[in-house]
Amino acid sequence: MHPEIVSNEPGRCPICDMALVPVEENGAAPSQATARHNASPVPAPAPSAAQMATAQTAGVQAAPGHAGGPSEPKAQPATASGRTGGASHRHGVPSSEEATGAAWTCPMHPQIVESQPGTCPICGMDLVPVDTPATQKGPERKIPGERKILYWVAPMDPSYRSDKPGKSPMGMDLVPVYEGGNMGSVISVDPVVVQNMGVRIALVQRGRIWREVRTVGQVEVAEDRLTVVNPRFSGWVERIHVDETGVRVRAGEPLVDVYSPELVSAQEEYLLALRTSGPGSALAKSARRRLQLFGVPTWQIDRVQTQREVRRTLTVVAPRAGYVVHKNVVEGARIQAGSDIYRIADLSRVWVEAEVYEYDAPYIQVGAEATVELTFQPGTPRRSRVDYIYPTLNPKSRTLRVRVELENPDLALKPGMFATVDIHAEEKKDALWIPTEAVIHSGRRELVFVALDLGHYEPREIATGLVGAQYRTEVVAGLHEGERVVTSGQFLLDSESQLQEAVQKMIAGRLHAKEPRPEGGTLGAAGEAKDGRGHTTLWTCPMHPEVLQDEPGTCPICGMDLVPVGK
Repeated sequence: MHPEIVSNEPGRCPICDMALVPVEENGAAPSQATARHNASPVPAPAPSAAQMATAQTAGVQAAPGHAGGPSEPKAQPATASGRTGGASHRHGVPSSEEATGAAWTCPMHPQIVESQPGTCPICGMDLVPVDTPATQKGPERKIPGERKILYWVAPMDPSYRSDKPGKSPMGMDLVPVYEGGNMGSVISVDPVVVQNMGVRIALVQRGRIWREVRTVGQVEVAEDRLTVVNPRFSGWVERIHVDETGVRVRAGEPLVDVYSPELVSAQEEYLLALRTSGPGSALAKSARRRLQLFGVPTWQIDRVQTQREVRRTLTVVAPRAGYVVHKNVVEGARIQAGSDIYRIADLSRVWVEAEVYEYDAPYIQVGAEATVELTFQPGTPRRSRVDYIYPTLNPKSRTLRVRVELENPDLALKPGMFATVDIHAEEKKDALWIPTEAVIHSGRRELVFVALDLGHYEPREIATGLVGAQYRTEVVAGLHEGERVVTSGQFLLDSESQLQEAVQKMIAGRLHAKEPRPEGGTLGAAGEAKDGRGHTTLWTCPMHPEVLQDEPGTCPICGMDLVPVGK
């Protein structure tokens, strides 16, 4: 087919994948008979669009003039059948395929189907055998898991069922339907085509699988580690000891000095009670208690008692150690009782609050494993657990807040930072799973392609469960541990199976039309009887009724088989 391809050793054409033939010393290609005799026979699968160039057999070579110009065939000894010696290699004695009624078709024109070897009337190429259900060969197809055969169906009429193997009303072999499977049809694809498709295989195995909820969270100050400085008296700020936000303070460290007429009056009452009644009297204790209720530290009250002097200003101190996250006071300002002048937070432990969607909320439980990864530290996850799930849903975003608590000794987690949170929401220890990419979703059904042996694949319907992390999908029914499924190229296999089905139906219809009857007639494509000359029935196209002829054939417009319409 491609005379520009020249090689010094046997092999296949890199363009059409046909077997190379030897070239004589004078540069001319050998005769068809010689080429057929020298070529290595290779079994050919059913022709399809993807296999037209790879399904060549020993007898499929270019017709004279196709490979380097015409050449005179050498004389061969004649056989009893009248053919030359080279031709008798194929046609002298019927092969096992011919004996079993194999069909022959043209590699370039699959609409040409004959019941015996010959040449294509269109291009002159030798016809090649076609794998039909009756003649298909190859390694035994063992279905892993020993699945049970439910019934047998006709390949061209799935409504016809039988409880045992046999033949359909059209004379075709019945095919099995397995438990947990579909039509049980097996796709045969040439290994070269499989390699070109990039088909990859994975094992069905058992192991740990879990659902992973991935969302975004924000670092927040832990509410139980936040303190507000709120004076219980009114006054004026005389001096500020901590005048910046973000400053770290210690517990008891001075914050501001405040002049308050209320505190001055309370000090005078306390000193008066000490002078008149003594420190152990009820009046002195009542006055001291009043200063404590104003929030005056004990060490300042003891200083007033020791020095016997009223202090003009008293100092407000930090109630706990931490960082000043809010400051609402300046020197000289008047403060009111009950106003927040400082907020101090302990950042050694922070919260990460994440929001999960409503449909993921039922799978998240308190104590579930969680991983937090910050944007400025990619690849460094921090592990923790879900500490709290808020009881209410955000009505606007339809999300639920989930809290994760993290240690922050190095203060790397700053309030306001964003983080990626992965929560292990649901887990199964011993589940049957396959790679998620192996599943084909076709609406209500889920399918996979099971690899049986080299070049043979079976489409099978399965039931899936948990779709987990690391691209794992749980298989509830339809597969067994140890089977092999296709993870890449399954869509090409699906299209190849549909193309093969169309070709097989066309070939089967043509073979049925050529079946001989005992009285010498033939059977039409729809099973109608006719005599040898074919004048008892008119034939038309189901899609183009204007097409009429007196013998079976194909529609010249759409290529469909003609059907009988009567006289």
